[in-house]
Amino acid sequence: MKRWLMDILACPAEDCKGELQIDVYESHMLDSGGEQVEEIDEALIVCSKCGRWYPVIDGIVCMLPDEMRLEQKQRHVETAFLEKWKDRIPEHVLDNGRPFGLSTPADDSTTEG
Repeated sequence: MKRWLMDILACPAEDCKGELQIDVYESHMLDSGGEQVEEIDEALIVCSKCGRWYPVIDGIVCMLPDEMRLEQKQRHVETAFLEKWKDRIPEHVLDNGRPFGLSTPADDSTTEG
């Protein structure tokens, strides 16, 4: 993910569209026409308005609707992300994150995967 994307992204939740903040965990520099550009590999994006969190995994921003994030495969991927970075992720995301956190039982999902 290119850092400049943060200038144009907003929370995709229909009831929100709030400003997003990013906490980068891993990145690398790329040469882009003689200019060094940061490529973000792993990061946490949090909406300052609604508190939803979105991971950046392998350079891809995962900004799916809540119901899709609660499906079995996506939930597994995002839970693994939370586990991997739990020492750097804010407690409010780990404990009470939207749509889920590490303390939220997986069977809270109303969507079958």
